Amino acid sequence: MTVALRCHDVRVRYGGIEVLHGVDLAVPFGAVTALVGPNGAGKSTLLGWCAGSGGTAVATAGRLELAHAVNTADAGNTSDAGSAADAAHWSATRRAAHGLRFVPSGRNVFPSLTVADNLRAGGDRDTACELFPELTPLLSQRAGTLSGGQRQLLAVASALSGRWRVLLVDEPVQGIATALAERVYDALAAAATAAPDRAVLVADPGAGRAARAAEFVWRLERGRITFAGEAAEFARYGV
Repeated sequence: MTVALRCHDVRVRYGGIEVLHGVDLAVPFGAVTALVGPNGAGKSTLLGWCAGSGGTAVATAGRLELAHAVNTADAGNTSDAGSAADAAHWSATRRAAHGLRFVPSGRNVFPSLTVADNLRAGGDRDTACELFPELTPLLSQRAGTLSGGQRQLLAVASALSGRWRVLLVDEPVQGIATALAERVYDALAAAATAAPDRAVLVADPGAGRAARAAEFVWRLERGRITFAGEAAEFARYGV
């Protein structure tokens, strides 16, 4: 399978404390990849680093390869054209322009806008409501008045109905009821497999839940990868 996004030797610290210790990770096209591990393992930090929105985190090392992205300096070199560029020093805007979209956990909607306006800003309203009809009666409501689970559903629906090549979602079903959470993961899997040039990476502390929806699983513990392989193998050995 072609790799959509690859991280190599990612090291990130907060102040003087390193929280990611040389992390490697690969996300292929055409599948959901799950990044699992306990709270505090560094999952959100890694996704934020990939998206270029690390906040107060400081990266001290790391390479980020995005498929189909080339460095401007190499654009005229036919031997390099089409190769993956190192996007680690690109702005979040430039990464987004190359198809990378990030849905963080919490603070992922425009609270002063209505649900309908949030969907217009980030995706397609009709498509989002087809995916999740629960949003339809909320269209005129301001996003800031929604429950945490409703905001998370709105953020995921907006992303899925928008334009992207690689979608990063941090805790996609946080605060969402179990029955609806299964549908969210079904929608993520369907989106990843709908086209050959799409990939989804989800970070979730619910290892079993994420692994059931994913084709590949990476386990992160205390800033280090402790498992990388197929979801079936992860489930078989209960790593």
